[in-house]
Amino acid sequence: MINKCSIFILVYLACSTALWGKVKSTQVTETDSTVTIQNSKVSIEFSNSKTFDISKMILNGKNIISNKGDNNIPWILTYKGPQGENPVFYPSHGEYTGWKKVTKDGHTAIAFKWNIRLTYKDMVSVIMTVSIPDDSELIYWDILSGTPDGWLVCNTQFPCVTVTRPNDAKLITSAGWGAEYNLGNPQVYDSSYPSVTGSMQLLLLHNSEGSIYYATQDKEGCGKNLRTVVGDKSVTFLTDVITSEGWSNHTNKTFALPWSTVLGYSNLGWQDAATKWYRPFTYTTEWGGKTLASRNIPQWLLNTDVWIRAKGVNDTVRNAVNKAIDLYGKNTFVHWYFWHHYPYDTHYPDYFPAKKDFADMIAEVRKKGCHTVPYINGRLWDPASDSYVALNGASASCRKPDGMLYTEIYPTSKVLNTVTCPASELWQGIITDLVIKIQKELKTNGVYIDQIAAAAPQPCWATNHGHACGGGDFWHKSYRHLMDSIRTNYLEPGNILVSEENAECYIDLFDVLLTVNSPHNGCRIVPLFPMIYSDRLITSAYTYSPTDRVNRGDFLYQTMQCFLYGSQLGWVDPTLLMKEEAKKEAGFLKTLSTLRKEQHDVFVGGRYLKEIIPKGDNPAIDVPGFGKMNVVAGSEWISSKGRKVRYYVNMDNVDHEIVLPNYKKMVVKALQGIKISL
Repeated sequence: MINKCSIFILVYLACSTALWGKVKSTQVTETDSTVTIQNSKVSIEFSNSKTFDISKMILNGKNIISNKGDNNIPWILTYKGPQGENPVFYPSHGEYTGWKKVTKDGHTAIAFKWNIRLTYKDMVSVIMTVSIPDDSELIYWDILSGTPDGWLVCNTQFPCVTVTRPNDAKLITSAGWGAEYNLGNPQVYDSSYPSVTGSMQLLLLHNSEGSIYYATQDKEGCGKNLRTVVGDKSVTFLTDVITSEGWSNHTNKTFALPWSTVLGYSNLGWQDAATKWYRPFTYTTEWGGKTLASRNIPQWLLNTDVWIRAKGVNDTVRNAVNKAIDLYGKNTFVHWYFWHHYPYDTHYPDYFPAKKDFADMIAEVRKKGCHTVPYINGRLWDPASDSYVALNGASASCRKPDGMLYTEIYPTSKVLNTVTCPASELWQGIITDLVIKIQKELKTNGVYIDQIAAAAPQPCWATNHGHACGGGDFWHKSYRHLMDSIRTNYLEPGNILVSEENAECYIDLFDVLLTVNSPHNGCRIVPLFPMIYSDRLITSAYTYSPTDRVNRGDFLYQTMQCFLYGSQLGWVDPTLLMKEEAKKEAGFLKTLSTLRKEQHDVFVGGRYLKEIIPKGDNPAIDVPGFGKMNVVAGSEWISSKGRKVRYYVNMDNVDHEIVLPNYKKMVVKALQGIKISL
């Protein structure tokens, strides 16, 4: 006979087993009208009819889709045929044949299938897989399609997911440090990866209730465009990809997008989404899996706090450089432009001979215990240059599908520059030879190679560069091969490689990245990138420094933010900074550089946690180019040894009493910064 106690135990065990199963396993359930894949944290419900649609998507308790019919175009595929056919297929161009439960990478999934007709005899399938790992907070999206003989998939827009537009929502892209936009209507926001407009592969749509997270988990750094289309009541996320012809498998006659896209929702906000989901992904990549200590970065660079940007080779520049070094002291970094014998942004890569006295100026800088790197461009080749004709530069140029060159014109020169394919052996040899010659003849501390981590990759259809035509990973991989070769074989001991901007797949290739192109007109800079990567790279600067005068207030703001983000300070023209009217700005840079010298255990290998705008006496002022900004700002970090600290900086001319997070009050003196150990 079973007593009441035994019945209670049996019921408890049964309930525990049911709850455990609910938490740990992903299930697929079906009704007459719906099919649902879910675990205890996320659920996505599809229409179980003759037409594909998503009726609900509940992520961490939040239904982010409320309108049926918004999600009947989850993919768009463009094909290329043997006779030049170039059809763009939508799901409506094919026949939707339904779904079945499958396993994807060991996880429970649903595969949705469409059949599309390429020719009277060629019917191919498009299979979209939606999977949810057990106990995951993310939904994974993948796509595969058929490619019969002679056919390729040349473009994908996938996954196209439309969500209900949250009230008062803002969009964060990974442009530069991170850019937050108040949503326009209608508006399209593009983030080209990897580049200054897309340093990472994620989008964040957030309001006070939480944040939607959309990201591609591509470990190869392939070119792609993450797009956000904003409507009256909806927001659509999609990834537009010019594919690589190498992704179409001629043996299996299939095409597959070589990464998964994930979608999630955090009730705690965008910072939580980025650090909980994107940051762990970065450790699985070849660029994000290296610690700063493992990269053998010269100690002199780790000890650097101030950069100056010298432009030209003449007595005025020379005197200003020396004056700045006298003020900021040993280990001042001099980044030198306009040293070559042709005007800036012309005749690339024909830099030599250097201007007269340039080598002497470098020697003078080094004698004072400081360091310098000169500018070269790692991407452009002037088609009117002597070398382009003599070396057949056209053979190295990046090619459009019709064989034409990518040609760019910059306001600094107003001459034509062609985009060179980094996979070209000719171009790799030219950059390598330049690095060798600059070090040998000019005795520099390394080389700055512009645009590599800033400019988006161009798909290339040249057939002589050794890569599959179209897009893909060749752009990133080719620069990786080039930089690895230079570093291993040609970079002199103690010297460094530097590039422009902070596209993530290049962070381990360069000793320091100059991060100055973050957009701030029409948006607000947010510290998305430092939250993810601050412990694994060295950056310098914050945004472009003024080029006419530095005493309007913007340089003070830039210097404050630069310090709070942990970036090496300055990158400013010394001929402007050393003027009498810029004495306050020069002094502020000196003050924060002195404070920064004591923070290397935090800013070198430490991790940025969050931005702080303190309450209290903290007025907002109009900063030219940035809008209304508070005069006192702060940041919280955890040092390389695990100690939490906070910094506050006052860029104003007067003292301000702020209220700390623990409600205590503290005065931050005018044009000063303070550190608080927690």
